[in-house]
This record gives sequence, structure tokens and C-alpha cells, in this order.
Amino acid sequence: MASQQRSTRRAFLLDVGAVTGVAASAALAGCGLDQPAPSRDGGRDGGRIDGGSAGGGSAGGGSAHGGGEETCPPVTECATSATLPSEWAREADVVVLGTGFAGLSAAVAASDAGAKVLVLEKMAKTEEGGNSVICGNMWWTPTSVDEGVKYIKALCMGLTDDTCIQTLAQEMFKLNDWLATVGVTAGALGVFQPEYPELPGASSVRTWMNKGGDGLWQPLRDAVAARNVEVLYGSPAVELIQDPTTREIKGVVAKNGNQSMNIKCKRGVILACGGFAFNHAMQAQYLPGWPVFSQGTPGNTGDGIEMAQKAGAALWHMNNTLAHIGCFVADPSDPKSLPISLSLPAASILVDKLGSRFMNEKQTDRHGFGHKEHLFFFDGLKQTFSRIPCYAVFDETARKAGAIAGGLMGWYGKHGGSSWSTDNSVEVGKGWIKKGQTLDALATAIGANATTLQATVTRFNGFCSSGQDLDYGRSASTLKALATAPYYAVPVYPLMYNTQGGPRRNEKCQVITPTGERIPRLYSAGELGSFWGWMYNGGGNAAEAVITGRLSGKGSAGEAPWA
Repeated sequence: MASQQRSTRRAFLLDVGAVTGVAASAALAGCGLDQPAPSRDGGRDGGRIDGGSAGGGSAGGGSAHGGGEETCPPVTECATSATLPSEWAREADVVVLGTGFAGLSAAVAASDAGAKVLVLEKMAKTEEGGNSVICGNMWWTPTSVDEGVKYIKALCMGLTDDTCIQTLAQEMFKLNDWLATVGVTAGALGVFQPEYPELPGASSVRTWMNKGGDGLWQPLRDAVAARNVEVLYGSPAVELIQDPTTREIKGVVAKNGNQSMNIKCKRGVILACGGFAFNHAMQAQYLPGWPVFSQGTPGNTGDGIEMAQKAGAALWHMNNTLAHIGCFVADPSDPKSLPISLSLPAASILVDKLGSRFMNEKQTDRHGFGHKEHLFFFDGLKQTFSRIPCYAVFDETARKAGAIAGGLMGWYGKHGGSSWSTDNSVEVGKGWIKKGQTLDALATAIGANATTLQATVTRFNGFCSSGQDLDYGRSASTLKALATAPYYAVPVYPLMYNTQGGPRRNEKCQVITPTGERIPRLYSAGELGSFWGWMYNGGGNAAEAVITGRLSGKGSAGEAPWA
């Protein structure tokens, strides 16, 4: 009987968990032993909880006990009937969260389908566009759907279902035709074509840019303006308003300054508000290694993920980031610390926290894979990610040869600023670059093992003399010895483009529960719950963002309005 009670309790929690914590969800009230639990259709079922999938909205499959009586769980877990807000500050058919590629494409598609659209942007107008504004504004398409499916499937490593992959390949194949309708003229680019030639279908990859010179984001923004779609800036959505009986999303709660407002969404809500790159707590829960610093918009703090979870969404691809090696940050405890890109000299090596070399420092970098191959390494005995940070070690000759920092990339390059001395002396003085008159002293400065670091540099210098890197295969032209004291080391962290995880969606971009049921009227687009499962070819996020924006915009506009 005890096991039966636990089983039924889980079934009950599965049923009500999707509505607990969501704005305008049922208030919690007590119920006695003679008060039966609510069934999935919102009524009473004589004390039994129907089988079947969570959130399906229909009874079937019998009770959790096969006929036995069931009482409510503890008082705090019993839900009463819901009440939606009595007043709505705003109303629209479709509400879109975000002004990146995905959000703008969704707004265009929904508007063209006849819906009244409202866009909510978390950031100020001067900072709109998310990662889309500051990325390369390139995209890729396959030369055939079948070959595109093969390549995407290989990139996703079995983590994305075939139906979604098929839809993505089909829509990518015809993407340039739709882009032409919003003023984008596709011009052959040729880079990252492909990034993973080893994989099946790779030869089908073609990369593109806008021949018109305005990138990809600006034409989409102009298309939204041309349709007179209203955009509210500085207005982040903070909650979804969900009917706990039908599980429909009927609105959002947004903030503007200190004011909260209930916005009625008659047809649907589209989450296109980016990932969780700037949420280090979420990174620690989901990423294979952390912290990872971002060159994207600091507005990406996982808001959409938390809202979708409260509504009952499944998550996927939360362990997938696009990052490379790497950057310097002055304050690793601050997710918004300026990620200064590094451009390391030939006379340098990367070592872990012990002082051991671990990779070919001059290997070709690929989108979203270098950090996974080399930096996400956890030392169980020492209880640390031994390569986060790793250290770039170089000598006095390299220090004088030029700045080792390449400046700010992405969002910070557009909105921020930094300076780095040409001979790196200022940064040495600040303590950003550690200095040692000997390798032993440098090891002490960075907390490495002196014997290990000395042996590592000695071995590498031997490779430089012979012209052959026997450990990691660096080309002879890049082998420059570290021979002139003093010696230096700078910490190097993985530098992220973006995250890919979020609420799981189906091929129609409808957000779904852990059992595959859609959450009515809730859609997602872009990197928030991306289809990209593990590996990634440059231009894939932009293509997917436009496509999923279009699909979610058209789909939500096609929903029957609720009264």
C-alpha cells in the first residue's frame, strides 16, 4: 500500500506541477481525506487519478490504483479552481518575446497571417536585437533536403528527433526564397562550407550573406516596422498566465519599470528571448563544464526557460553551448565581466592548472567544439575543472612582441570598450598576467606544480628544436621556444557565442511537456530550445532562428482566439 501511495502521489504531482507557480494558477487550499483529487479534465473523479500522459487534458487508461480510493496529498499540494486576471493592461492576438532573428521573423509571419502582434523586448531600444545584431549575420542552406537531413542528423548526435530534423532541412532548403520577400538578397559566402567535412551530407552545405550589405537582422527589423507591429522596450516578460484546467497559455505578465502589466494573448505566445549564457547558476546545473563567459547579449539570463518550466515544459539540449578558446576575464565571479578575446603568440603554450600541456594550441577552431574537446575536463581527485581556466604561458620575447589580447567581440564590442597595452606591461602591472623570473616562480604564481610546468616547457622547447610536435602535432612553423626569462601566464576561459538549450519543441515549434504533449498556445523559436543537439556549423543558428520564427508566427496566428 505504501508503494501505491507513493506512485499515486507522483501521478498527482505530475498533474498539478505544470500549473504550480505559474501566474494566475490555482490558489492552494486544504482538502480533507473526504475530498478527492482533481482529475485532468478539471473535474472530480471519485478520488482516483486517471492514467494516461500528463497534461493531455483527457481521461483514459484507468486509475493509478486500478480502482482503489485515493485521498489528496498534503494540504499545500491541493489546487482549487483557477481565476484569470480580472483586468488586462494590453491585448494582442500573438505576443512575441524578443527582437532577434527569431522574434522578428515570428512577428512578420504572424502579422502576414492576419494577427495583431505585440513584441516585448527586455532590453532598451539601443540594445535590441539580442545576439542577432552582433553575430556574423550569415546563414547556411543545404543543396538538397536529403543531404541536409544527413548532415544535421550527424551534427545532432541522436539528440534531436527525426521529424524536427526533417522539418529543419526542408525549411532551410527554401529559406533564401522567403528571405527575398523581406528584402534580403542571398550572396554566396563560402566560409564554414562545411565546418565538419568528415560527416555525411557535409558537401551539401552552402553559406550565405546579404548582398545588399544590411546584414540579416536589419531587413527583418525593417519588415516588422513596415507592418506597424508595436514593440515595447524595457519590458521583460516575467510570467506566463496559464489556465490550470486546459493548460492553455492565455497571457503574460510583463514589467515596465516598476509596473507590472497583464497582457492578454488571444491566440498564442512565442518565446524567442534567447538562452542562459549569463546565468552562471543555470550553467552549473546544466553545462558539462563551467563557468563559460559570453560575448553575446547580457539579456540572456534564462528567463524563457524558467517561464516554460513553470508551465510544464520539458527541456532539451541544455548541455550544448557554442564556445571556443578563449578569453580573459578580470573577475571570474561576475557573469558580466568583460570577456577580452586573446590572440596568443606562436611562442606560447596552453597548460592546465597542474602545468601540463593538453592540446594543439594552433588547431583550426570550429564553432562550438574546441571547448568541448579540450576544456571540459573534470579532475575527480582534485575536485576541479582542471582546464577552466587553463593558462597561456609565454616568455619575455613574446610579451614584448605585441598585445596578446584581440579586444572585445560581439555585444561588448558593440556596446562596451576596453584597452590593452601593446607590450602587455600594463596588464602585468594589474596582475592580470602573472609573472615569474623562473618557471618555478611562475608555477607558484598560478598555483601549478613547479616540476610539472618545468618538464612541460622543456619538452615543448625540444619539439621546437626538432621541428616536430610529438604530442599534439602542431605544425613546425608554429613551434617557437619559450627561452627568455621572465616568464608569464594569463588565465584563459572558454568564450561562448550562445547556449542552445531550453524548452523542448516539436516540428511545429510548439512547446511540449516531458511526455510529448503540447502546451496549448505556447511556442518557442531561435536558440531558446534550439534543434541543434550537440555540434554546429556556422550560420546554423541564424537559419534556424528565422525558420522557427516563421513557423511559430504562422502557427500561433492560426490558433482559434479564446473568448
